[in-house]
Amino acid sequence: MPSQEVDVVKLPHRGLALIASDLHGNLKDFHKLLQIWQNTPVKDKHLIFTGDFIHAMGTKEADNSLELLEEIQLDCKKYPGFHLLLGNHEWATITGNPIYKGGVNQSLIFEKLLKDKYGSRWKVKLAEYSHFFKKLPVAVKTSKGVFISHSGPPENVKSLRQIMNITRRGYSANQSLFELLWRRYHDYSKQDVDQFLEAVGCQAMIVGHTPVDGYKLYGNQLIISSSYTKGRKAYVELDLKKDISNGGDLKKMVRYLR
Repeated sequence: MPSQEVDVVKLPHRGLALIASDLHGNLKDFHKLLQIWQNTPVKDKHLIFTGDFIHAMGTKEADNSLELLEEIQLDCKKYPGFHLLLGNHEWATITGNPIYKGGVNQSLIFEKLLKDKYGSRWKVKLAEYSHFFKKLPVAVKTSKGVFISHSGPPENVKSLRQIMNITRRGYSANQSLFELLWRRYHDYSKQDVDQFLEAVGCQAMIVGHTPVDGYKLYGNQLIISSSYTKGRKAYVELDLKKDISNGGDLKKMVRYLR
């Protein structure tokens, strides 16, 4: 069984974890990934989404952010192996900071969805969603040394304990949390990735956040785009029993959504 120490979920050394990123209100892709996971013939299995469940951001797909939120809240209660991580778009909802894409205020669009669906109760639902987001962990660590988060790595991390307690310092004025949720690979070097991994006792990491064509291997960091992408849609089938020595080992476990 997985264990959660405040902000980090620790997975056991058996079974399989399906890891996907950045749904951004795409209910259709969520259902596909959920079905793949449900149909996987493995006893001990986990489904991990690395955050950014909301804000369609101008894609051709309908913005089903609210429907998706309602479903994933139920799935958290239904499935023991179902894990949701905090993304920067959820962080923006918690902190009340507007978030833009292509010059468009995604927070205002989200509020309009709430007003259209819930009318005068929209602020109540927004508060409920914010409360739900605050309960989300920020990372998963496997027993074989894979660190999974929305983005990052943050600077100046000396140990895993700093990540385990990261939200205790709040959400707004918390530089380490901001960097864990917002940094893209042009903000840091491959050496920065390795220094962070050494600090948290891992050999490789998986993140989303930055749209890529399916996946991009940046040193020992695997960046995946599962729904909001620059081309293909990828996820990872991580064998929790397999020894992981570097990012290249993760590359072999990339699969594509069809």
